[in-house]
Amino acid sequence: MTNGEVLEKMLQDMKMRNFSHYTYEFYIGKTKEMMRYFNKPIEEVTIEEYRDYLYKHLLQERKLCDHTVNHYNSVIRFMLEVTLDRLINKKQIPMRKRKKEVYKVLTQEELSTFFSLCDNYKFKTIFMLVYGSGLRIGEVVNLHKSDIDSKAMRIFVREGKGNKERYTILPKVSLKMLRKYWKDYRPKVKTDKIFLNDLNEPINQYVIRTQFRKYRRKAKISEKATVHTLRHNFATNLIENGASLIQV
Repeated sequence: MTNGEVLEKMLQDMKMRNFSHYTYEFYIGKTKEMMRYFNKPIEEVTIEEYRDYLYKHLLQERKLCDHTVNHYNSVIRFMLEVTLDRLINKKQIPMRKRKKEVYKVLTQEELSTFFSLCDNYKFKTIFMLVYGSGLRIGEVVNLHKSDIDSKAMRIFVREGKGNKERYTILPKVSLKMLRKYWKDYRPKVKTDKIFLNDLNEPINQYVIRTQFRKYRRKAKISEKATVHTLRHNFATNLIENGASLIQV
């Protein structure tokens, strides 16, 4: 198979398993990245070359964390075992053992400083949704106007992690911000998606992460903090206010 045919079959393999669209995008994106790196038919890449890619390139050169390297490893295993139907010895490309770390959460002072310095209303609304409703970044990108239930004060989350659907809370401040955002940034094209870019296309996760890092630097917050940290703050706040771990 050509690299293009591999990508096409890989997408079909994922759809047959009903993976979420986040997984489609991630697996296809990382596979294309590897194809560019090896610069030859992916079927010709050896296990030894994959080992060097994971350890020397991703870990030593790019200095990616164990968690991220394991994501790449999962893509490689799926492509080899499922799409290319190759028998592999997984002991030759083992998953990295992850260190148990205490999740970073921001203090109320840090949160206050961060949101006060966030002068772009679109991204401020996005970050407030992650913090106030516990949404993942991909869930914000996929948020539709019809998902907002202002009467019940809840948000319908479609195609969440593991392709699962759920409801989450909608704080009054987030609803107020969403209404102002929709009034000021109403899409010029016919779509139910809430957050679009300047080209009226669904906003990219990378752009959201870039904006977060921009305001994180302004607020002089630790570089360990990410957009997902706001979600950890959401869970922490629920527990501090009496919610059980099962509810969270």
